[in-house]
Amino acid sequence: MDQAVSFDFILRLVRKYWRALTAWTVAGFLVAAVLTFFVITPQYKSSVQILVSRHSENAATQFADQQADVQMITTYKELITNQVILNPARRALKKQSGFTRSLGSLKNEVAVTSTQNSQVFSIDVTDANATQGAEIANQVAKSFKQQVKKIIKVNNVTIVSPATPASAPVSPKKALNLLVGLVVGLLLGFIYASIRILTDRRVHDVDFLTTELGLTNLGQVNHQHHQKHVNQQVAELQSTQKDDESEQSVRRTRRRV
Repeated sequence: MDQAVSFDFILRLVRKYWRALTAWTVAGFLVAAVLTFFVITPQYKSSVQILVSRHSENAATQFADQQADVQMITTYKELITNQVILNPARRALKKQSGFTRSLGSLKNEVAVTSTQNSQVFSIDVTDANATQGAEIANQVAKSFKQQVKKIIKVNNVTIVSPATPASAPVSPKKALNLLVGLVVGLLLGFIYASIRILTDRRVHDVDFLTTELGLTNLGQVNHQHHQKHVNQQVAELQSTQKDDESEQSVRRTRRRV
């Protein structure tokens, strides 16, 4: 019963406020489009892949060394996003291309990703400039290769795939943003229409009195909305009255004659 009432409420809401729902949905789509195409700055992602491994001549310990290298990737992630790696990379970038960003800003752009049970991991840099993002990723990888030798005494660090400038931005996601704008606009439209219909205390038809309130319909008084129609009816009544008076006057004159 509750579901039937809720469904009926939604139907009445859509029928009565479909123009408002459409307007809110279009407005949400337009706002999302403006933000996506004109306000939000596109971000480009560049990645460099690194392999850190230890060669073992003993076949018995080779598998154990590989597993140890995989487990060490967590440590490498902590090092790469730490100032011990980022500070040298920042100084090198400043000399090469005049990089002036703070250490905190650089740290926010750098992330490390890896695949389970793989010795290869990636340094990902997300930047508003695709070329600069690739330069940052490559320089961070070089800094890691140099500093990790001093920190963990690992000599076999290989840059498998250097970063290249991205051809397309990874954000904003245009289709997703537009879809979110449509959904949010529609929800706001439903909220607006629900508030209007729930706060409306007027009686719009007889069915509300008989069905919702259980009252008995004793009669109906018509109401004329337009004043010009009322004036027209009054004029017609006055004209009819004048015609009747004229006919009565003629009849009296004929009787006298």
